[in-house]
Amino acid sequence: MGYKMKDKIIGLMPAEEFLLSSQIPDYDALSFTSAFTPGMFNNTLSAASEQNAYRPFINTIKSFAPQCSFINSHNNPDTVNCSSFTFNIKPDVCVYSDPTSPGTNMSNTEIIIEFKWGYCHDPFLQDSDSIISSTDNSMDTLGQITSYAAAQLGAQYHSHAFSVLIPHLSDFFHHYARAPFKLCGIDTSISPASTREAALAKAWLNLSNIMRMFKVSIPCVDTPGVLTLIIPQPTAFGFRPPVVIMFKDSWHISLSDVLPEGETYKLLKSHNVHNVATCIAYHDIPFPIPQQLDQAVKFSIVIWACPNTVITPHILHCLVLDISICDALIAHKDAHDLAKLLHRDLSVGNIVIHRNIGILIDWDLAKLITIQGPC
Repeated sequence: MGYKMKDKIIGLMPAEEFLLSSQIPDYDALSFTSAFTPGMFNNTLSAASEQNAYRPFINTIKSFAPQCSFINSHNNPDTVNCSSFTFNIKPDVCVYSDPTSPGTNMSNTEIIIEFKWGYCHDPFLQDSDSIISSTDNSMDTLGQITSYAAAQLGAQYHSHAFSVLIPHLSDFFHHYARAPFKLCGIDTSISPASTREAALAKAWLNLSNIMRMFKVSIPCVDTPGVLTLIIPQPTAFGFRPPVVIMFKDSWHISLSDVLPEGETYKLLKSHNVHNVATCIAYHDIPFPIPQQLDQAVKFSIVIWACPNTVITPHILHCLVLDISICDALIAHKDAHDLAKLLHRDLSVGNIVIHRNIGILIDWDLAKLITIQGPC
């Protein structure tokens, strides 16, 4: 995975740009100055081995972020949220807002910390034409931290996650513990479900009592108002009347010839394409929510960014499908012939079987064949 990601790294952000105190209401810089003393990380740096460094590190760093809980998780892989991975997801230290969280739980960890006990494992280069080291050890580390980020973002409703340059670690956590949710990357368009809502949804969806449940509202397609859902994805529970439907959120490509997936379903229905799901509600997450902007595109043009492969802009998009019709291959042909759309991602993973009927889903890469654009 490291080799696949090495051309996707934009650059090493200067710490002074990253630690924007002005975005944190009532941030008190003096409280950091009073907490920091020279040599306070000496016990961590003088540890005999990497694993011996975890405990002194945790004891020191928590003074900068007492609101957070730092857990030694290196022996406790997440076997619940990451069972599909071919390797164990077990970061060295997980940071939680809940002090009772044990081990590794990618569904509610705030930050992942990974230790490397030698410069040969550092994937990033300073003072070089390239910011990425191409050694096998470096690529292993880049692949590892990429996997952790993918696991975290896949198990939570977040728009971005953080990586931290070690010399500024204490300053980062002092800021992070005091930052509002939107700066921490939490999708503020989604909120925790109430106890009653969660219980009702779990009963309908046949979910475990320990499953965390969330609430989201999406504008309806054919009627005024919004549809309120209790999730996690891909199945969701809707109120009034109670119904089990499919919820999806994804970063769709923001190009002129690639429609938002909800618009694609609307176009398909307007042309009477057979055997596609009915889209009940959809929208792009509103741009006034600042963390929903594409951070990769935003930072790819700043002065410290390195020349790299072109970053394709994306927009966070949500939609709700009423899965109630049939054969996906007929849907693919109808879409091409009637709506002039090419699905471009036809696979077993994009066909849902419902009541012995196959339904073609995931139209987020579909293109209008009447518009020419980049492939």
